[in-house]
Parts: sequence; C-alpha cells; structure tokens
Amino acid sequence: MILGRVIGQCWATRQASRLDGQKLLLVQPLAWYDPDHQADHLVCVDPVGAEVGQDVVVCMGLPARLAAGDTRTPVEASIAAIVDGVELYPDTAEGPAFAFAPGRAPETLRQNPGAST
Repeated sequence: MILGRVIGQCWATRQASRLDGQKLLLVQPLAWYDPDHQADHLVCVDPVGAEVGQDVVVCMGLPARLAAGDTRTPVEASIAAIVDGVELYPDTAEGPAFAFAPGRAPETLRQNPGAST
C-alpha cells in the first residue's frame, strides 16, 4: 500500500466498459516507493469518494481490482482509504530513518512527542 495525496482528477469519454461509473483520480505518492516505471503520480479508481487535496491509502495490483469491485476490472491502483491522521514513531524503526519526500508530508502528520526528528 502507498500513502499519497490526491492531486487531480481525469476523465475519459472512451474507456473499458468495466470502468463505467468509476471516478479516476491522480495521486502523488508522499513517501518513496519503488515502482517498476518512472512516474511521479498514479491514476487510481476511487470507490471511497476521495477529493482533491486529501491524503489517501492506495493499493496496487489484485487488491486494487478487488477494491474496485471485480478482479476483471482493468486497474492497477485503487484508493482503499481516506487518511484521517498519520502518527510516526521514528525511534522504533530499524535501518535508515523514514522520511517523506520534500514537501510531501501528510497534513495530518503527528510526530510522537518523545521521538527525535
């Protein structure tokens, strides 16, 4: 799953019939992840009613098709949840410190008061 922010919406007058009635949103990942292609955004179906500017959780692959309602739906990414808040405990992570991409931290981010930043 990927934490991202909805940055726009796209429309298509001609599309696969299984996409009829599906809202398509552009989502920018907030933290680094390792896609197999170069892109700074994802096009996601939206079964949960997200709006531009909201932070969301995006699922990929088969879980995205399940969230869209049918494994035969031709999607690779789907919004699974609208984020109410994010709380980080940086001192509990092993390895490199977790960091959001510059300027992309969730608006609802809270650092654990006892954690170092």
